[in-house]
Amino acid sequence: MVASPGVAVGEACQLRRLEPEVRETGADINTETAALERARAAVRARLERAAHAPAAAGHEAAREIAAAHLELLEDPELLSGAHSLLSQGKSAGFAWRSPLRAAADTLRQLPDPRLRERADDLTDLESQVLLALAGGAGTGGPALPAHAIVIAQELLPSQLVALDASRIAGIALAAGGATSHVAIIAAAKGIPTLVALGPSVLAVPDGTPVVLDAGRGLLEIAPAPERLARARAAVAALAASRVGELAAAQHECRTADGIRIEVLANIGSLAEVDAAVKNGAEGCGLLRTEFLFLDRQSPPSEAEQSAAYAAIAAALGSRPLTIRTLDAGGDKPIAYLPLPPEENPALGLRGVRTGLAYPQLLRTQLRAVLALGERSRCRLLLPMITDTSDLLAVRAVLDEVRRELGGADIKVGVMIETPASALLAESLAEAADFLSIGTNDLTQYTLAMDRGHPQLAARLDALHPAVLRLIARTAAAARARGRHCAVCGGLASEPLAAPLLVGLGVNELSAVPAVIPRLKARIGAVAMAECREIARQALQADSAAAVRELLVRELARTGVIP
Repeated sequence: MVASPGVAVGEACQLRRLEPEVRETGADINTETAALERARAAVRARLERAAHAPAAAGHEAAREIAAAHLELLEDPELLSGAHSLLSQGKSAGFAWRSPLRAAADTLRQLPDPRLRERADDLTDLESQVLLALAGGAGTGGPALPAHAIVIAQELLPSQLVALDASRIAGIALAAGGATSHVAIIAAAKGIPTLVALGPSVLAVPDGTPVVLDAGRGLLEIAPAPERLARARAAVAALAASRVGELAAAQHECRTADGIRIEVLANIGSLAEVDAAVKNGAEGCGLLRTEFLFLDRQSPPSEAEQSAAYAAIAAALGSRPLTIRTLDAGGDKPIAYLPLPPEENPALGLRGVRTGLAYPQLLRTQLRAVLALGERSRCRLLLPMITDTSDLLAVRAVLDEVRRELGGADIKVGVMIETPASALLAESLAEAADFLSIGTNDLTQYTLAMDRGHPQLAARLDALHPAVLRLIARTAAAARARGRHCAVCGGLASEPLAAPLLVGLGVNELSAVPAVIPRLKARIGAVAMAECREIARQALQADSAAAVRELLVRELARTGVIP
């Protein structure tokens, strides 16, 4: 599975996590308590330095993760569990490790892959404190060879941040997910990364020549010399083109024959805006507002939300801002919402359904957005809409709030994330101001594969012809009614897929900031007729693999580096 796009050539470097030995019985409570506090203080100081690191490539994501780890370090439940074990005569390491592992195990049982991946944060913090207890500084990683393809079962965020990024050509993980913190950091640093490759990758000997192609989702072990030479030439050509692409990305995006395609950024916090703008984002096509609602004991107030949205709008300048309402529910439990447990949360109370079930939560968020007073360049995006009744119900609340606050109306769009909404795109386009396709959920619902399932992750490909046909249908419905059609899911961040999406009728892509220059370059190198021909052939393919082969072949033929 592709976590961060690109091509890399190098030598395999197996990275194994250090596991400090932890004894169960401690010396005495005072000695063990003091040892734990010293270790936590050392980790706290290191995390505070990371959280306030200067702005640089990849640092925005690393700073946010460090800040999240700082909060976990002071979590009262975790500390209470540790102190309880210390009082029972356990060692500092055992007392720290036990509650963190229990919490991580609980998270790993949850159905939402993003929450499961947050267990990695607990594992990371456990490791950092245990290493500090064992006397390790924890500030540097192992020495890497030049052009290392780092291979591991999984990587912790602190491990990746500690490695010398200048020596990492690519990352290949046996496990992990495309939305994990490590994947986010790798994408921000522009490191090509593949995840969920399976345990066989752990048997690759150190020093083995490797080609990592995160465009096609392939890891080639000990390829023939001529293949290595071709791959090195491709990497060199990509590196040479990046400077020009970044400069060109500051201009609006058009196909080779002048058709306007907007390229925006997916943003999860204020810290990510700077990188988005520097990479040429023409605005924010998806603001994930969950950062304001998760990991707290009470909902954010209207004032807190409005201040956060205003800060992001100010950082974007005159660029548009698309604010998605809270996308949470049974699959993303929130401490202050009494949501009942569900057997299948992916099919239960989530997305806009949660907002309608708890209207005060929705009303407060709508008030915060409308209070911005910048409605001309702000849009609302509603997640998990399945038919017009969901949209009309939210519009009724929005109209009430608008009457209370006064002022102009705001454009409202819907996310197309289910086969139902794609099949009803005609009526949704009639009622909404724009459509935005979330390919991650659309793919898992169309293919009936949990996107967090470790054995199915590699097969969950948004380039599956069935998914592409739903995208094409949605784009056609939007075009027939004069509506904008965007893709804000993971497929929009795959440069290989950009001409295909344009050919399917999509006129806006919203992607992770690091890939925006490459996206614009891909689109600018092909004419609309070529994009439509690629789309025509892709819709006739019988598998995602066949579509990927088609894209590589067609882009190579048109002179674009795959």
